[in-house]
Amino acid sequence: MRNLLISAYTIVFAAGMFFLFNSCSKKHDNQEPLVIIPTTNPLPYSVLVYLITPTDKTFNPDYYRAAKACIQNLQTWYKAQLGKTFVLNPVVVDTLTGLHNSTWFEGNNGDSISGTGSIHSYYNTKYELQQLLGSRFDTAHFIFFAFVASDFPDETIPRGLAVEGSPNLDGLLSKFPDAYKGADGHALAHAFGLPEPSVVNDQAIMSTGWPKYPNCIFTQDEKDSLSASPFLQSQ
Repeated sequence: MRNLLISAYTIVFAAGMFFLFNSCSKKHDNQEPLVIIPTTNPLPYSVLVYLITPTDKTFNPDYYRAAKACIQNLQTWYKAQLGKTFVLNPVVVDTLTGLHNSTWFEGNNGDSISGTGSIHSYYNTKYELQQLLGSRFDTAHFIFFAFVASDFPDETIPRGLAVEGSPNLDGLLSKFPDAYKGADGHALAHAFGLPEPSVVNDQAIMSTGWPKYPNCIFTQDEKDSLSASPFLQSQ
């Protein structure tokens, strides 16, 4: 009887260890360690994506993964829309530690930094990238997309730089991320130079169709404009 109990305990223990090992393996597979090697020689006419962590925040690996998955998804969507798409660098998303806290990104830091009007966070982020990257912030040869762990809304204007804050990143991590991907696709197209359209189109990503992503479109005029850009290439 004692030997039978020992055998039973052995089986239960082995089964438990198998379950525990299997569970840990699955968790490890889903949350692999991040390998982030800064891009020093970006590919010509590529999109450089950054996750900026302000000084009062800690690096959020989930934000990193969300930004990376989003931009790769958009790369595929652009390809389906245009027959060509943008180039990403091998590491896909670089990380930067900001020079300022998150509140600084949200506020008005004076016209020379934050610009005039109401889109202060866009100009704050642009200023921060200029300070961090120096001459490498070259919008003639690269398009920049900056995700910032700071609480500000979508703020992007043509051209050269797309900007999103933590509400977008939180949305990408939610159960319904598609509308936030649409917002990012809209912002990226602004960075490529597309303006806000003069005519409302409920299907167009540059108009009111972006929440319907991926079931939205570029209009023919927008396709023609993007296809002429050196940043959109056949792959």
